[in-house]
Amino acid sequence: MEASQARLESAASSAAGGRRLLGAPALFVYAGAALAAGLLLAFWYAPIDASSMGFSQKIFFYHVPIAWAALVAFSVAFVAGILYLRSSDLRYDRLGLVGVRLGLLFSLLVMGTGMIWGKAAWGAWWAWEPRLTTFLIACLLYAGYFVLRSMVDEEARRATYAAVFAIIAFVDVPITFFATRFLPEGLHPVVLRAGDAGMEGSMLLSLLVSVLGMTLLLAGLIRLEYAAERLRDEIADLKDRLGEVGR
Repeated sequence: MEASQARLESAASSAAGGRRLLGAPALFVYAGAALAAGLLLAFWYAPIDASSMGFSQKIFFYHVPIAWAALVAFSVAFVAGILYLRSSDLRYDRLGLVGVRLGLLFSLLVMGTGMIWGKAAWGAWWAWEPRLTTFLIACLLYAGYFVLRSMVDEEARRATYAAVFAIIAFVDVPITFFATRFLPEGLHPVVLRAGDAGMEGSMLLSLLVSVLGMTLLLAGLIRLEYAAERLRDEIADLKDRLGEVGR
């Protein structure tokens, strides 16, 4: 009996330790370390670009990881939408909401850094080329997600509509990712190709470390925002119960 209890306590302790290692605070620490390492690699290890952009090309090492994080966040919302429609579990509605919110935030950062990069590369803040246009469409689509949620009061119906919307809007995500491959005449270069990184090793390493850091940052934000959504729901339920008692 004592041995069984000891095993249970050990398993509970291991699970708690695992949660701490993968909790939001820990993920933010990992992300900070990876992003700092990526910054150092990008500025001191990766060479200055030989094109006319020169040193200003360094923004690439953060612009691309931010774009990656935005697309991953929208992918999370897509998967959460499918899971909600299959189960009607409101936890997936919360996750979808968090995914779209963070995806839109990262998308705005992508647009901002992209405009800075575009000014340095093309001499213009904006150009109606495939990658920029499809990313702008994605931002507008997912902004509409919040408009839809605000128009529906009933919780289950709102969650269903939001899940369907997130699934449909996700169609633009692969289009955005592959835009420069489908339409090579665009201004964006195709950096990563099948079997060819399209850049030298030091630049690829800097990029991958930054992508890792941005992915960890997104994971930490998702955990934090999801916990906040659960807390908001619990507070709302408590208010409703107190209101019923007051009547």
